[in-house]
Amino acid sequence: MRVVRAKSVGAALGSLWLLACSAEVPQDFGAGGGDNAQGGAVSGAGGLGGAPSGGRLGAGGISAGGAFSAGGAFSAGGASSSGGANNGGSPALGGTSSGGANSGGTLAVGGTSPAGGASARGGQAGASSGGASSGGAAGGKASGGSGGVGGGACPYTGNVSYTLQKSTSPTSAEQDAYQRITTAMDKAIQYYNCYTNITKQLRVSYVPSVQTADGNINGSMRFGSNTTYMDYRTAMHEIGHTVGVGQASNWGSFIKDGIFTGSNATQELKAINATLSKPLYEEVHADSQHFWPYGINQQSEVKSEADLLFHCRIVMALRKDLGLN
Repeated sequence: MRVVRAKSVGAALGSLWLLACSAEVPQDFGAGGGDNAQGGAVSGAGGLGGAPSGGRLGAGGISAGGAFSAGGAFSAGGASSSGGANNGGSPALGGTSSGGANSGGTLAVGGTSPAGGASARGGQAGASSGGASSGGAAGGKASGGSGGVGGGACPYTGNVSYTLQKSTSPTSAEQDAYQRITTAMDKAIQYYNCYTNITKQLRVSYVPSVQTADGNINGSMRFGSNTTYMDYRTAMHEIGHTVGVGQASNWGSFIKDGIFTGSNATQELKAINATLSKPLYEEVHADSQHFWPYGINQQSEVKSEADLLFHCRIVMALRKDLGLN
């Protein structure tokens, strides 16, 4: 694994990251249809293989008490109360909100629209219960392109949707995979449609030979047989690839010495850092395929819901620099 450390990270911490990365459960996602090589090494157009070149998040991730500093709120879509999200702690990932926003204004990480398929955002059609149509028909449509997150107000109205391709006679393993992928995609798309203004139609498929998961700017996303990656965080990472991250033809022109030089992404990270007591990085780092912080290059990078919102904000800014907005 090749790691180029950020300037603020010392050699000792870099060594610790290498050890930790090799010891944890692999969190390698793919990009552009290229499968990862075994052992986490990158092959072709892009698996992540753990830490992307240019450095990784330091041990400890976001500062204690949540991603927000005291009084520092993410103003759009539900602010954290002082001391961090949910009374000083990180909100639980994966739970649905029964009444909209939690006390203090923090959005619950729900991922599913209210029962009945109605969207929390202005009555638009949201994800139906279960997402993909039942029965396993080929080309089964999975709605879920416009549901809000946890019932809270959405600062944007994105239009990302997907179709999950299914076998006409699915096996039990395929049926299980379809359900897991639907759950992951529905939740990921809720975040993108609530916290970005992006429009994208995706074609999602289950391809057991894919070692992790991958996404391509042509709108295709694939999940392999490893259920670890049938996860909304992986799905958000791969959606990022489909909307230009590491895939836009001019991506490389913005990278110099491991830094993404686009002014919009740079200013957006500065705005995010202004709300944090201990910013992770002062600049947006990138390699030929990925960016960090907040690229969700590993599932373990997500310490709180704030990281998901920051991901959406940086992706929008990157697209503006790339001329895609």
